[in-house]
Amino acid sequence: MKIGRMALAAAAAVPIAWALPAASQDTTHGCACFHNKTGATISYRYKWGDGQWQAYKLQPNYQNWICWKYDSPQKSSPNLTFQLDVDMSKGSAWTTYAITRVQTTAAHCNAVGKGGHYDISYRPNTNNGFIQVTHQP
Repeated sequence: MKIGRMALAAAAAVPIAWALPAASQDTTHGCACFHNKTGATISYRYKWGDGQWQAYKLQPNYQNWICWKYDSPQKSSPNLTFQLDVDMSKGSAWTTYAITRVQTTAAHCNAVGKGGHYDISYRPNTNNGFIQVTHQP
C-alpha cells in the first residue's frame, strides 16, 4: 500500500496513516465475480490448488462468485484453476482461463471491486456456438 509523505509535525496526518492499514485488515477473502451475458445456462468448474473440482451451472443473466476465505495474516490464496465449457452444443470443450482475484470484505459479487469482474459471453463470429470469458473493462 502506498502512503504519501507526511510532515512529522502534522498531527492531523497521524489518524489518516492509521486508518489506511486498518481498512486493508478488513479484507477477508480473495474473490472473482462472473456474469453470464449469454441467453443460455453455462457450465464451469474450478479448483483451488490441488483441491477437488467444483462444478457449477450458471443461469442466463445471473452472476456468481468464487472466493477463498483467508486463513492467515498473509491474505493469500492457493492458485485458482478456472475452466469454462466453451462449446454451446451438446458436446463439451473445457478451456482454462487465468482469473485474477481481488481482496474483498465478503464473499459476494457486491463486495468484489472492479478488477475482479468477468463476463461470460458469446465468442464473436461463432453463431453463438462458443462462449468466452473476458475481463470487464
